[in-house]
Amino acid sequence: MSVTSLRVVIQHLAFIILTYGGLLRIQIGMFIPCLSCPFVYSCSGYCYLLIFQRSVGVILLPLTAVYQGSDPYGAIWSNFLLFLGGLGVFSILVILLGKTWCGWLCPFGLFQEWITRLRKAFRIRESEIILRHKHILSKIKYVLLVYMIVFPLLVSVGILPVDFILAFCNICPAKALMPLFIGDFQYMALDMSTGVAFGFSIALLAITAGMLIGAFFKDKFFCLFCPMLAIVNLYRGLYLLKVVKDPKACHGCGNCRRTCSMDNETIYRERVKSNVYDSDCMACFKCAEGCAADKSLFVKLGPFKIFSSSRSYASKR
Repeated sequence: MSVTSLRVVIQHLAFIILTYGGLLRIQIGMFIPCLSCPFVYSCSGYCYLLIFQRSVGVILLPLTAVYQGSDPYGAIWSNFLLFLGGLGVFSILVILLGKTWCGWLCPFGLFQEWITRLRKAFRIRESEIILRHKHILSKIKYVLLVYMIVFPLLVSVGILPVDFILAFCNICPAKALMPLFIGDFQYMALDMSTGVAFGFSIALLAITAGMLIGAFFKDKFFCLFCPMLAIVNLYRGLYLLKVVKDPKACHGCGNCRRTCSMDNETIYRERVKSNVYDSDCMACFKCAEGCAADKSLFVKLGPFKIFSSSRSYASKR
């Protein structure tokens, strides 16, 4: 079995478990480093972004007028410890598996790959993004990361109403699309309950429409903007499971660049360093599969090499 075939099998198993596992009382937790949407009631584990926003949104709440307790600073410390605990679990999961959460386990990532297969079935070519434009677009994920920290923090200090505490979840296309797999269409409709909810639902549907169009013409389009990827990137030097390069063995064939769904240039252009993880890498390892140079690219788990590129393997692919 090829690496890609194994990845596809694991992706589908992860999709089934994360989307429907709750029906079998499987509980993985709420610190998952991928877009497993908590708005899918049957999910077995869900995206850390929700609990991250909630934690930020209540951390300073004891300082506001709504707090009725007698020890506000003690409550703030308790909230902070809970925040650190959740971040600690998330950090361990990211360090163990790195970006394979994105390329191998993310249900929303697999959904985008299904859209890509649909485009290929119609024999429509993938659109290309000019490299300098891609670099600009990929920074949006960091803007969204700041957005999902600042807005809940403004809720925490009483400046914004509680409707803004899930600032990113309210506009995340996964919220609209992933519940469809369990027959739940409620997030595809406008929410007229409050003015804020109405505004968020309009934004959600507009962003979802844009994401679907973009994902049809460009592989893994939403991943360029995903704030989860922005957070995972903060750990890039700590991943145990990663791709490394022996630049001296590289022949410059360019297969790694051509096979990459995210159009990453770093792994091709690097001629000195062994760390070739680009900020938009999904750790799908297609680059290592496609590399025609013997032992130029390696997939490593800690100190152990679990896959290495080879001319014979690439020729068979």
